[in-house]
Parts: sequence; C-alpha cells; structure tokens
Amino acid sequence: MKPPVNAKRFSAFLVVFFVIVGTAACSKRYVSPAVAAALQVELLPIEIDSGDPTRVEFDRLRLLGAFELRSKDRRFGGLSGLAIGADGKLYAVSDRGFWLSARMLLDSNSRLTNLADWQIARLLTPEKTPVNGRLTDAEALAQAPDGSFVVAFEYVHRLWRYRAPPETLASPAAPVRTPSDVSKAHRNGGLEAASVLPDGRIFTIAERLENLDGTLKAWLIDEGRFSALSYHPERDFSVSDSAALKNGDVIVVERRYTFPLSFAARLALIKADQIRPGAALKGEELLRLEAPLHTDNFEGIAVMETKAGTVILLVSDDNYFSLQRTLLFQFLLPKTEKHWIDSTPPH
Repeated sequence: MKPPVNAKRFSAFLVVFFVIVGTAACSKRYVSPAVAAALQVELLPIEIDSGDPTRVEFDRLRLLGAFELRSKDRRFGGLSGLAIGADGKLYAVSDRGFWLSARMLLDSNSRLTNLADWQIARLLTPEKTPVNGRLTDAEALAQAPDGSFVVAFEYVHRLWRYRAPPETLASPAAPVRTPSDVSKAHRNGGLEAASVLPDGRIFTIAERLENLDGTLKAWLIDEGRFSALSYHPERDFSVSDSAALKNGDVIVVERRYTFPLSFAARLALIKADQIRPGAALKGEELLRLEAPLHTDNFEGIAVMETKAGTVILLVSDDNYFSLQRTLLFQFLLPKTEKHWIDSTPPH
C-alpha cells in the first residue's frame, strides 16, 4: 500500500508554491525559553458545519464545542500531542519541542468554556537541557496510570517519559526502550500515535513504517518487552494519534491530506480485547470530518471519562504555517442515548 501523504512534508513546499503564484505566506518563528513562562491564548468559538450552525450530532459523537486557538506568542502552534492530566489540566506538546499546559474551565455538562493559566516551556532531555535541533519533533503525548507522561518523537525516533505532577513535563526525560524496527522509519514516519493502557503498557503505531501486507507496524511496549501488532487505517488516511480509555479501548485519530491545503480526519475505536500481540487491528469509525465541514490537520487527541460518557478533545497542528489554524474540537461519546446531555447547541 502506498503510504498516505504526510501533511508536514508539504509545509515547506506550500510556502514555495504560494510564493510562486504570488501569495505571501510565512511561517511563525519561535524563541527558546529556559523555564516555564506564562502564555496568552485566545479561544474563539467557531462552527464546524457552516451550512447548519445548530448541528450537534456528528456520526456517533455529539458536539460540545469548537474553537480556534490564537496567540501572538511565536512559540505557540504545531500542537501534535494532547492529554488531560490527572490534575485536571490540559497538556500538549508541539513539533518544535515545547510543552504547554492550561487549566480547563468546564460547565456542569463538562463542556469546555475556556482555558486559563497557560504555561509554556521547552521539553528537557535526560541531561536536563532544552531539546533543540533534530530532538524537537514531539508527536504524541499520553499520561500513564502512575501519573507520568510519555512523549513520542519523530526525526530521532524515540519515547521519553516525564515525571508525574507536580513536576510533569518540566522534569528531565527518562528514555523508554523501543523496538529496533522503529529506527527504520522515515524521519517523518515514526511513532506518530502513542497511548498508555490501564495496565501501563504503551500502545504505539508508526505513521509510515509498513508490514509486507501494507498495514502499519504497531507495538505493545511493556518495560522493555515488545509485542508486534499491525494497524490498518482507512484508505488514503494515515495515523496521527491515539488515546486510551479507562476500560482499555483505544481511539485512533486518522487524517488525510489533499494538495494544496485540504484535510480530513476520522476517529476509529479499537476494543480492548482486540489489542493483543499479533493482532491485526482495524478500528470502528466513530466520526468523520471532511469538506464541507470545517477541519484542519488534526494530530492530537485527549479523553476524559464523565457520567454521560467519554469526552474527546481534538487539536490540529498548524505546522507553524500562516495558512493553517489551531483548532480545538470537543465531542461526547455517550454511554447510552439516555445519558446524552442537553441539546443546546454550543456557542
């Protein structure tokens, strides 16, 4: 199977393209802070379906809210991994080596109303130095049952673990052993999706490293022991992230890129009893976002269990590119129809 097109590979090409046709486009620059600092981010409500602004039902999910995140801070952007910590904060990592956190403000229906007290800083290496150069490309973020955070990186393919709160991602990294095959991946095709199962095992999927049958290589990582699996994405889609639920199910994010600047995304559910050594996995579709719906390059997912069901947050990676945006969508996967929250459309 021909690998799906990776959107990040085209970011630089798109700049050249739009310059050629006379459109001015430029990437954001960034600075390199040594310690965590305050960050100002604005949440702007948007509509997913401009043809039906009151729509709240999207396939098997229910829309709770949709926002565009904006900041004048040049460090902000490129969000590729997302997690909701046990401390209730929202955490993210970027493909330029930053970690971010914010306090979530929720209403009585667990609907996000704002994000406050933003912090941003460089991720640290095991030597306690800020990541730089080829070490910056963080692509996935997950919190383990012990409270620590696992970050997956591309370019120099690896998994690093960071301490539990209150130190969290401000702590120095501890390397996690990975299968030797990971080193064979394209520099932008490594461990794009990583989630931590309730028993502490890390479930990870490569973006562009294939088996002989065209499926993507995947692994269960358990304290230095590796079990191989395979994952079959939808045709023309590639894997961009995953998140584990408390019952052991995993939701996988898949995205599709179409030149010059069109994106689609889908969420697929893998049941816990399917995730076992040697398994060939193909998720059950929960959601599909594509034109004419409002979408972008979705690369991060976080989940939170509530009485009504599983709250899902999706974030897009703008690649620090001025023609893309950072979107944050919030959905509910209800336990049963009787648990669905009120039908008031989000504003």
